[in-house]
Amino acid sequence: MTREKIELSPRLSAVASLIRKSDVVIDVGSDHGKLGAFCLREGLCNGLIATDIHAQPAERTRQFLRLCGYEETSEVCCTDGLNGVDVPDGATIVIAGMGGLEIRKILQEFLTKYPSKNVSLVLQPQRSFYELRTFLSEAGLPIVEEKIASERGRYYIVIRTEGRGERYLLSKEEYYLGPFILREKPELFTEYMAHNRKLMEKQALGNPDCAEILKIWEELL
Repeated sequence: MTREKIELSPRLSAVASLIRKSDVVIDVGSDHGKLGAFCLREGLCNGLIATDIHAQPAERTRQFLRLCGYEETSEVCCTDGLNGVDVPDGATIVIAGMGGLEIRKILQEFLTKYPSKNVSLVLQPQRSFYELRTFLSEAGLPIVEEKIASERGRYYIVIRTEGRGERYLLSKEEYYLGPFILREKPELFTEYMAHNRKLMEKQALGNPDCAEILKIWEELL
């Protein structure tokens, strides 16, 4: 077995930290395969399914997993999202590095096809946090944990959901900034909030929600 070095960026390290042990991890948009290889190495799963919509990244993932010695415990699919993937009950689905609207589309298609499938989600949207959290609440996918990561001057949010239940509501500030982030104030909270305040000040003139949130900003801190 070739011991290929597996090093995760701060963003992917934050994603990995919210993955709980399950039989199968499905890494959607795997790119280079490092996250999936890390999950296998750390015992976070017994088997890995990695997908990518483009042939070249899918092959790159396949080669990396082979070099790491995980050819027998992994499967790589060149497909759009979860199309054609046999998702077992209890699996953990990871979707990282995509826009929130794209993540929402993948999950909408999956839930339409498998409305009663019991899975955990670990999501790292690049943008459109409000839209993604709105979708999760309307779909009854409870947010159970959130984390902030920083890499090369950018801030990233990781969201974990567990199971599926009834539709629920969040406050406006929770939809935009995250219910657990506001409640738990995790590492990098102060820097993340300062960053978001600048963004909301720019958006406030055209977005009444941002203007309302800014009025109660000190309470959120």
